[in-house]
Amino acid sequence: MGYRFPESTMTELLSRGKILFGDDESKIIELKVYASEYKSKLASVINLDGRLGSYELKELFTGSPRIFTNPKSYRFLNAFLPFVVKDEDLILDFYAGSGSTGHAITNLNRDDLSNRKFILVQLPEATDPKSEAYKAGYKKISDITIERNKRVIEKIIEEKKAKQPDLFKSNASDNPKNPNPDNDGLGFKVFKLQKSNFPRTEFAPDINKTEKENVELLKKYISIKEAQMVTAFNKDELITEILIKKGYELNYTVTKKEEFKKNELFHVTDAIKETLICLDGSLDKETVEYFKQNPKENLIVLERALDTTKKWNLKHYMGDNFVAF
Repeated sequence: MGYRFPESTMTELLSRGKILFGDDESKIIELKVYASEYKSKLASVINLDGRLGSYELKELFTGSPRIFTNPKSYRFLNAFLPFVVKDEDLILDFYAGSGSTGHAITNLNRDDLSNRKFILVQLPEATDPKSEAYKAGYKKISDITIERNKRVIEKIIEEKKAKQPDLFKSNASDNPKNPNPDNDGLGFKVFKLQKSNFPRTEFAPDINKTEKENVELLKKYISIKEAQMVTAFNKDELITEILIKKGYELNYTVTKKEEFKKNELFHVTDAIKETLICLDGSLDKETVEYFKQNPKENLIVLERALDTTKKWNLKHYMGDNFVAF
């Protein structure tokens, strides 16, 4: 068995603190290296930045050369990120700007078949009415962030379509449940901060009225709030809020369950947890009976969809698998 370094070299490396020892003899020693030793390589990475980001956006937004001022170069990020993130990491960019980080991570995943994820945060800051972005229809910076990453994904999909097909790889017809396996992992969801879909309780009794009168006022208040919710809520937004409250990850998928005829139910899963969810204003007896017979299923419904009997039955048969909001 030979040695990596002669004794004189090893002694010199030890004196400079360049040798890393493991916790015990089973760990092979390693050579410690410093970023300063790679100045030329790091400089080449840093030098990728500059005006390159503007050219990249010009290429992506054909006809809009100055859609964003001084964007970061995704090529710079492609070269830099592998130094600091692992293949399965989640990258958070609190100042998303034009969306360069998402662009870079999507391309990295394509190139090395990794599964990095990203969260981009961008305030809906208004663009200058005189700017090319505003004239092109992007009224907020976040509009540019979203559109850029849409175009990046569309470009990758088009590139994949243009490639010569692999005759030894299963095609769409081989797997009808997943007709586009090459596009797995491509895509993103857009979320925005807003007020809760559930009515806030801001009722205060009137000290000048009797207890009976205040009870009637409370009932009226609740009725008005519930009516507002029935007419105003957005189904997708409400599902998202409920799932966040229940600890689901944001990569959840929603599939309508066609076998339910009396109510509209959706199957939701984030690959870790799953549930059935119903947002109807009333839960039919037939639906209640199904869950009495299948108590191990998970079910989320709106509180207003239940009378006392239905709620008691579901809670009695399903226990913690049943949740009413």
